[in-house]
Amino acid sequence: MSLRAASLPTNVSTEDLVLKPSRLVQFIKSRPSWWKKLVFCIALYNLASVPFRICLNTPATLPEVLIDLLLDFVMIFEFCCDITKPPKGTEQKDSEHRLRNILINIRNRQAVVELCALLPLDFVGFAVSKGLLHPAFRLNKMLRVVKLSWYFDELGKILQIGHNAQRIFRFTILIMWAVYWLGCVWNLVIWGDGETSSTWYWTQHPGLSDEPAGYRFLLGVYWTLTMMTGYGSVLPQSDLQILFSLMTVVVGVAGNVGVIGTLGSLIQNLDSSGAAFRQKMDAVNDYMRYRKISAEMQARIKEYYTYLWQSRRGLDEARLIQELPVYLQEEVSLFLNKEIISKVPLFHECDEQFKSAVVVKLIPTVLLPDSFIVRKGEVGREMYFISRGEVQVVSEAKEASERVVYATLRDGSFFGEVALLFNDSRRTATVVTSSFCDLFVLRKEDFDLIQESFPDQSKAIHKAAQKRYNLQLQNENAEE
Repeated sequence: MSLRAASLPTNVSTEDLVLKPSRLVQFIKSRPSWWKKLVFCIALYNLASVPFRICLNTPATLPEVLIDLLLDFVMIFEFCCDITKPPKGTEQKDSEHRLRNILINIRNRQAVVELCALLPLDFVGFAVSKGLLHPAFRLNKMLRVVKLSWYFDELGKILQIGHNAQRIFRFTILIMWAVYWLGCVWNLVIWGDGETSSTWYWTQHPGLSDEPAGYRFLLGVYWTLTMMTGYGSVLPQSDLQILFSLMTVVVGVAGNVGVIGTLGSLIQNLDSSGAAFRQKMDAVNDYMRYRKISAEMQARIKEYYTYLWQSRRGLDEARLIQELPVYLQEEVSLFLNKEIISKVPLFHECDEQFKSAVVVKLIPTVLLPDSFIVRKGEVGREMYFISRGEVQVVSEAKEASERVVYATLRDGSFFGEVALLFNDSRRTATVVTSSFCDLFVLRKEDFDLIQESFPDQSKAIHKAAQKRYNLQLQNENAEE
C-alpha cells in the first residue's frame, strides 16, 4: 500500500488530529482552590514535622517516610505547574516560548527557594548513612518558611477574607509557629547540654530524656510560653541555656509589641469608615443649621444618610462603578442587573449586546419611605427598576391616608417604560415608595443613544411599546 493510499479518510480532517488541551493542561493553568489548600497544608506539615523530629530525636517511621515521599511528589508537581504556567497576558505558542517562560519563572526568588526545598537530600542521607533516614537530611524543607507570607496571601484570596481579618490570622499563626519552634529548640538545648545537674535545675525534671517525645515537646512549649510572657523564673545555667533564654525573651518582647501595635492599628482601621461617616454628618448638620432647614426636612435628610450607612457603609455605588474601567463596568452591571432587564417585556427580543448597553447606563439611587417617584400627568423622562424595596401605584391625594392603592410593586419590578419611547409622554399614574427603596434609573437621553446604535431592535421595541401603550389607554378609558 502506498503512502497516498494510506492517507487520512475523507471524513477525517487534519483539524481533528490537533491535540486539544487536556484536563491536565487546564489543571496546570488554573489550579482549583482545594489544590491550593492542599499545598498550603503540606508546607505547614513540613515546617512542623522536620523540627519536631530533629530536636526531639525521633526518626521517621516507615508510614511517615511513605507519607513524606507522597507529599514531596505533590510539591514537585506543584513546582512544575508554577514554572510552566505562562505569565499573565501571554501565550505559549511553541516550544521556544514555553522554554522562555520556564526560564523567566525559575529565576523568581520564590522558585529558587522552592527548588532548594525540593532537593531530595534525605535520599542522599539514606545512601551516605547506609540505610538510616535521619530527619536532619530533610532540613532543607524548612526553607519554605520564607514563603509563609506568600502562602498567607494565597490562602486569604481563596478564603476571601477581609484585609483586617487576614492580618489577625497571619499574626496569630506566626506567633503559634514561633512558640512551636522554640518548644522544639528547647529540647535540642537539653540534648546538647546532656543529663547534667544544670539541666535538671533548669528543667526542674530529672531524667527528662527518658520521657516520651510528646511529653517533652509539651513541656518545651510550656517553658517557652512562660518565658515569652514574663512568668518564667528558672535561671539558665549553661551558655546554651542563656542564649536560648535570651532568644525566647526577644521573641516574646517582639510578639507583645506586635500584638499591641496590630490591635491598635486594627481598631483604628475598623472605625475609619465610622469616623468618616460621623465627620460627614457633622458637615451636613452644620450646613442644615446654616441654611435654617426645617426640623422635619432635617430628620428626613438624616434618615437618608443613616440608611446609606447601614445598608452599604456609606459607599457611593454609582461613583464606585464609574471609577472602574469600561469593560469592568459592563461586567459588574450585567452581574447586578441582567436579571432585572430580562424581565422587561420590551427587551425580550433584544440580543445580549443591546441588554449590555442598557445595563451600563443604569444609575443607582436610594429613596426614603413616602417619597413620590412619579406623579400622574407630569412629563416622563426615566424608567425605574426596583432592586430592593416596595412602591405603590396610588391615586392623587395630599394625605397618605386618603390614597387608594391600585398596585404594589416589589423587588425585580419596573415601571415608566413608556417614557423612554415617546417624546413628552405624560405619566398615567402616581408611584410612591412605601419603604426604603434601592432603584435603578434609565434616562431617556441615554436610551435614545442606545437606540441609535441598534436601529433594527429599536423598531421592534417601538412596535411592542405601541401595542402596550394602546392597550393601557383602552383600559383607562374603560375604567372611566
